[in-house]
Amino acid sequence: MQKDFQILGKGIYSPREAARLVGLKPQDVRRWTRGSGPTLPLLNAYFQEFDDSSEISFLDLIEVRVVSSLRRNGISLQAIRFAIQYAQEKFNIDRPLATLSFKTDGKEILINAIENDGELTSLNSKRAGQKVFSKIVQQSLVDLEFENARPVRWKPKNAKAVVIDPQRSFGAPILDEFGISTRVLYDEYLHFEDIDYLSNIYEVPKNVVKNAIQFERSLDGQSPV
Repeated sequence: MQKDFQILGKGIYSPREAARLVGLKPQDVRRWTRGSGPTLPLLNAYFQEFDDSSEISFLDLIEVRVVSSLRRNGISLQAIRFAIQYAQEKFNIDRPLATLSFKTDGKEILINAIENDGELTSLNSKRAGQKVFSKIVQQSLVDLEFENARPVRWKPKNAKAVVIDPQRSFGAPILDEFGISTRVLYDEYLHFEDIDYLSNIYEVPKNVVKNAIQFERSLDGQSPV
């Protein structure tokens, strides 16, 4: 029971679910949060405290999302690992990538990390690269809502009606106003192929149903309906 209590409100995602939300491969999520062979995890996944489960929490998901953004912009895992350690020491926080401090100070963190990354050419913090790092940080944490310096909700910028909130439906994407799973609506759409019907059955405006479907399709790399 105590374990169940600690799970509530944290959000819970399998590597496959997390990868789909962030745009990764499940093996990347596992490797970053659980390690691989002699390589230690990049992040300390929340549920690792309870057992050897591969699921991750909402905060883990946000950190995975940030790491994914950094990797897409050419930042090495070595530099990211250094950035995490540097931020932990500088800000005395356990989850530096999932905090408002990274949103405000991430540029400095990345500059220090890359300057100490032996695999990359050292970058002078006075060079124009600062603007690049600032953009990377902002892209990493866009469309998140913060409380007490921690992200508490993710409202995807491409789906205004959708929210990812660990306090609701275990963090699965839902329609913010109606509490209906976007995946359920999408599966129903694949079966019936009728937005008008779904709108009537679930008592949700057609434009909101369409927004949910488009969000789910975007996760699979498909074009809008």
